[in-house]
Amino acid sequence: MNSEECSITENSSSHLERGQRDHGTSVHFEKHREGSIQVPIPCAVLVVVLITSLIIALFALSVGKYNCPGFYENLESFDHHAASCKNEWFSYNGKCYFFSTTTKTWALAQKSCSEDDATLAVIDSEKDMAFLKRYAGGLKHWIGLRNEASQTWKWANGKEFNSWFNVTGSKKCVSLNHTDVASVDCEANLHWICSKASL
Repeated sequence: MNSEECSITENSSSHLERGQRDHGTSVHFEKHREGSIQVPIPCAVLVVVLITSLIIALFALSVGKYNCPGFYENLESFDHHAASCKNEWFSYNGKCYFFSTTTKTWALAQKSCSEDDATLAVIDSEKDMAFLKRYAGGLKHWIGLRNEASQTWKWANGKEFNSWFNVTGSKKCVSLNHTDVASVDCEANLHWICSKASL
């Protein structure tokens, strides 16, 4: 074997070794590449799922606003911290309302309201009625409707009641809770609701 053949053989073997190394490196690189592609797939799927969920939720909320406008309208017009109503009073639909945490007779509840330049709640609309029922919950609350001796139902502000809603029972003073508007003995001790115009 001459020196040229020897150098060719050495070169061939060095190319072969390098090729094997390259091939080995290439195989190693492919494995590494496959591994790096597989790791982010669960993350990518998670991100896609989260984004899809957010889009669906936003779509549902926007559609819900059109399907249930009353619900959203009530939420928007109810502002506990409205500047026109003082602390512990709720602002709703141009009025301030106070829901008591203690109980009194109808007359004492009315006196308590008058000390805040208010009356027991006067209810002018179905919208106001729905609001008061919702926030009264299961507890009976005095409102400003009373049957005087002449059998005329009047509000605490002196206006005559036009019977636009039904009052159950046969007593002289009226209370409400989330399910019912009923007449109750005026001497009963109940929670109460005051109302006055917001400023």
